[in-house]
Amino acid sequence: MPSTERYNRQILHWGKERQQQVEAATVLIAGVGGLGATASQLLVRAGIGKLYLVDDGLVNWPDLNRQLLYNETDIGQTKLEVAKQRLQQINNNVKIELLQKHIDHSFQAPTDVSIIADCLDNYSSRFDLETGLAAGSFLIHGGIEGDQGQVLTLQKGKSQGLTEIFTGTRQPQGNIPVTGAGATIIAGFMANELFNTIFGQPQLLNRFLIVGLGDLHLTFLDV
Repeated sequence: MPSTERYNRQILHWGKERQQQVEAATVLIAGVGGLGATASQLLVRAGIGKLYLVDDGLVNWPDLNRQLLYNETDIGQTKLEVAKQRLQQINNNVKIELLQKHIDHSFQAPTDVSIIADCLDNYSSRFDLETGLAAGSFLIHGGIEGDQGQVLTLQKGKSQGLTEIFTGTRQPQGNIPVTGAGATIIAGFMANELFNTIFGQPQLLNRFLIVGLGDLHLTFLDV
């Protein structure tokens, strides 16, 4: 199917030139859970050119309330393999590369990627992810706990680092409370910012978007 037909609704919104930018772009999604499963799907549906997925987990029952790529038949299977299969069923034109690994101090981002989505659920891996990025790379950070979510864009070497911004922040103990609706909303904001960054116009660069899901408020905080 010609891309002008497949993507005609979004071309009406952002035009052919930006659609071409999307189709030429490469993005890395770190963590294919509540945020990453939805953000990756939105990128694939929009026709992203190439997508790297990084994760080392298996599909478990508690994942199913918010990780929208998976279902009951996937329990016990590798998240990345299931995610790739589902995403290719949505759009087989997208090139998808799998990095089956835990993100630690040895992580290095592929050399052909400069836009990265932090969809992880712990600060240690987030800090290691940022360390492994090339200078100039854009990191779109997202997080959610309970009824509060956040999105922030940083540029490696030009912005404050995550380690500075989150100094003294303690990792929540045990399972993080989250609903499928909340994770989907924050993932949507992340995908929107990923597209903005592809277009060269990140709207949250050095600027937190704090989303209050309980009372539906938005707050911006410069960093």
